[in-house]
Amino acid sequence: MKQRRLVGWLLIGTLLAAPSWAQELRGRRVSEVLDELRSAGLTFIYNTQIVPNDLRIETEPHARTGVELAREILAARGLALSQVAPNVFAVVASSGQHDRGADEPAPEVPVEEVVVQTSRYRLATGDLATHTFLTQEQVKNMPRLADETLRAVQRLPGTTTNGFSSIGSVRGGEPNETAIVLNGLRLYEPFHLKNFLSPVSLLDSRLIERIEFYSGGFPVVYGDRMSAIIDAATVHPADPRYFELGLNLFHASALASLQFDDGRGHALVSGRRSNVGDLAYLSENDFGEPQYSDGFARVDYSFSPQTRAALETLISSDSIVARQSEGEQRARAQYRNIYAWATLDHDWNNGATTRVIASFTDLDNRREGDVNEPGVRTAHVLDERLFHVIGLRIENSLDTGVLEHRFGAEVKRLWGDYDYSSVVHVEPGFPFPGSPGFDTARTTQPSPQGYESSGYWDIRAEFNERWAMQGGVRIDTQTYDGSDDGEQWSPRIGVLYTLSPQTQVRASVGRFVQFQGINELQVEDGVDTFYPAQHANHWILGVDHAFAAGLDLRVEAFLKDYRHISPRFENLFDPLVLLPEAEFDRVRIAPDRARASGLEMMLQLRPHGSWSGWLSYSWSRAEDRERGSDVPRSWDQRHAVNLGIVWTKGPWSATLSDSFHTGWPTTVLEVTGADAGNPQIVLSRRNRARLSDYNTLDFRLTRTFALPRGALDVFVEVNNATSRANECCIKYEVTRNPDGSLLYSREVDSWLPLVPSAGVLWRY
Repeated sequence: MKQRRLVGWLLIGTLLAAPSWAQELRGRRVSEVLDELRSAGLTFIYNTQIVPNDLRIETEPHARTGVELAREILAARGLALSQVAPNVFAVVASSGQHDRGADEPAPEVPVEEVVVQTSRYRLATGDLATHTFLTQEQVKNMPRLADETLRAVQRLPGTTTNGFSSIGSVRGGEPNETAIVLNGLRLYEPFHLKNFLSPVSLLDSRLIERIEFYSGGFPVVYGDRMSAIIDAATVHPADPRYFELGLNLFHASALASLQFDDGRGHALVSGRRSNVGDLAYLSENDFGEPQYSDGFARVDYSFSPQTRAALETLISSDSIVARQSEGEQRARAQYRNIYAWATLDHDWNNGATTRVIASFTDLDNRREGDVNEPGVRTAHVLDERLFHVIGLRIENSLDTGVLEHRFGAEVKRLWGDYDYSSVVHVEPGFPFPGSPGFDTARTTQPSPQGYESSGYWDIRAEFNERWAMQGGVRIDTQTYDGSDDGEQWSPRIGVLYTLSPQTQVRASVGRFVQFQGINELQVEDGVDTFYPAQHANHWILGVDHAFAAGLDLRVEAFLKDYRHISPRFENLFDPLVLLPEAEFDRVRIAPDRARASGLEMMLQLRPHGSWSGWLSYSWSRAEDRERGSDVPRSWDQRHAVNLGIVWTKGPWSATLSDSFHTGWPTTVLEVTGADAGNPQIVLSRRNRARLSDYNTLDFRLTRTFALPRGALDVFVEVNNATSRANECCIKYEVTRNPDGSLLYSREVDSWLPLVPSAGVLWRY
């Protein structure tokens, strides 16, 4: 343990001791500047013979960023760039090609958007800014199990992770309090194997160009979730033709992009198929055969400079057969998701814009399972669900010079069909000696249908160089739930104060409403009606400061106060069961209210030379209020630290990251009265104990090779490199000895051990 702490402090010291950013490029090494440009998503391939380590920039270049800067500093030494793939260039001897002369002006740098919102992070290609966590290039090279895009989000302050699920709690909220949006469409169930902890999302990492993540305080454009927003956009390659083929231990993927009609039209197609089920046959453990696949297609066309249209579809399919306890428990599931949407954008002559999105969503889920433990218990579950959603959304923006307006409305028609049945038989003496036997049977077939509608108005104003404000109001209604909630109003406001060019202060307060989606009825736990809408009030205060040494610091405090919380169901001891509703530790939790609060700090090192990185720390508290007592939520983590160090050099890129958080709450069982001859099993109060601390050290190394056609990326990766046993769940077994005494055993299970991976990606 002392050695691990020492290594951690050495890594932190290395990060913070990195040299400061030099504003003047003259005198710096050419190789160093080329490596820094990787932060803009560019890769330069060269060797030390053509670009020696001592080769320096002798004249201050006019260009400051991008390929223009690379061409200028290389041209001065008789070198040039040869593009071998999108954003991949080989350094070659100059053949007299034209370079921008000294009298040509440098390209204009766009003015950065004034961001008022608190708790906003952007993962995108482009220059690093105060509100940017990592660039897309860094995300691509980040260790992430199964190449999962959302694992990059889990390294941000305020998020939780167990190393397996692709979605977690954000600032104390339930995982279902996060909305995922793709190209303007809200995705209802964007995860593969969703009843098995959702290890992979539908957001293929090769397909996603940028992600904007709001951990709270998001504007009224977004609704119906209380905690967080993940807003993703797909890639749009600039080349007339672009292709990718990838293969790794978890899946095979392909992507193709084509332009047509002189560049007015663009088509993009991608697909992914898992290899996990194939690998299962090679495993000595008979844990099951999971399979998943997904595909995305987009066609967009510019009718004129003012009018553009796009047709998009996202399709996924899953199947799994899972086994536990040497086959005594089995579960089979099949899922199919179809999302299709059409988008029309128009820019008006007065600077206003309009976007119309028409969409169709189809979700088809089937789950079946059995428990067969002779003489102990039997169970059978059959769960079929089918949902259809037709939506129409209109978004408008108008800049009057003093105020910027965004206003819009959305209406959805929804249908749902549930067909659920379960039978559970338990013999006396299970799970503990003296436990009574019982039989339960549930059958329910609700078919909700109706409408959702919403409207919003958002304004933003910059009063002067120091003050800016953004605020708005949102209204939501639902009719499919049969309740009499009426309308839910959500007012929100945020303020930005620029203390200096390096320091900004942000504050926001707002109300965030969440109602149960038509696909979220808890029929597996005997609930066949929808709960009333919930809401949470957010208070956020944050400070951003950019240090001259190339470090960006964000400190943010938040308070989230929940009211009218819906009951939820949890398994007290073991979340890794196949049929949660058939387990003895399934409990209903119905708090009167809840509260989450915390303080977050993130320090980011902007790229300097070959190095960049980040360090974040969070202190937080998430508790339910039950019958006058505060009970920690099952994902409450008081302390969390994330550290990342990125090194790039020519075609090489390496990332080392470490994630730590204090152990999550758990409930314990105790045996009392054994000495008095009257042994009893006592259940302690819920979530009054803690699992051991969680920590994972991950590593990824990537090498890019220039090929006669395109470029080849080869990577190796290790997740949980120390193979730490991160506790996840507890299994109890109590048996009665011949003398009447009880034998009590407690077995602690863990999340994933060391998981290696490797893969290749051909880009051409």
